[in-house]
Amino acid sequence: MTRRIVAITIAIVLAALGTAGGLFLVISADARAQARIEDAVTVAIATKRIPIGTTGARIRADNMVRLERMPKSSVPSDALSEISAEHDKLVVTSNVAAGQVLIAANFGEQSKITSGLPLPEGKMAVTVETGAPEQVAGYVQAGSQVAIFLTYNVIEKGGKKTNIERTRVLLPRVEVLAVGTYQSSQARNGSTTGTSAPARSGSLMITVAVDQQEAERLIEGLSTGTLYLGLLTESVDVRSGTGVDNADTGGGTVPLFK
Repeated sequence: MTRRIVAITIAIVLAALGTAGGLFLVISADARAQARIEDAVTVAIATKRIPIGTTGARIRADNMVRLERMPKSSVPSDALSEISAEHDKLVVTSNVAAGQVLIAANFGEQSKITSGLPLPEGKMAVTVETGAPEQVAGYVQAGSQVAIFLTYNVIEKGGKKTNIERTRVLLPRVEVLAVGTYQSSQARNGSTTGTSAPARSGSLMITVAVDQQEAERLIEGLSTGTLYLGLLTESVDVRSGTGVDNADTGGGTVPLFK
């Protein structure tokens, strides 16, 4: 009888300990979950794809984000807690995928973003075609500062053509926004011969930032002559002038040979 009582007592104690242990685990888990909730922050999450160039005002008007509470340790330090009126005139600078947490770096000035191409304030993008030598043999890159020269046949007043060829500074300094790829004249004509074309027959697309007047001059210059680029540094001061021609007579311009 005594042994039976002892066994029953031990079983009761073990059951009590098991219950206490389970309860402790439940309480501990709840405490950890509570701690995570207390450490949570509100973040803005895209509910749909947000294309580049979308304004903050449109994001708010179209309910393109939802607000969620997430553990602070699991989100970026610059995550946005809301899309406020401060973002109305700003635009998304890169495509935002659905479900992505929005951060401060996703937004930028509207005037600097157009179809993914960053533009300086008050400038437009214009693309011109040059040959490989005229493009400093490929050393001109996006972000470079260049001077653009124009070589053209001089036409007198009244449209009379001359045999004078002149080179002048067309644009003293412009910023290169993008550089395309070389393409030989054979490739443009669909030729598949193994003979390589001369370097001058290759072409390169250069996109530069210009204002309206500069764009007009650049486009007209491209249609009437040959463009040549000069790679610049900050210390180079290029000034427009009368240019150089092949007349060897002066006449207000610098002769080809002095």
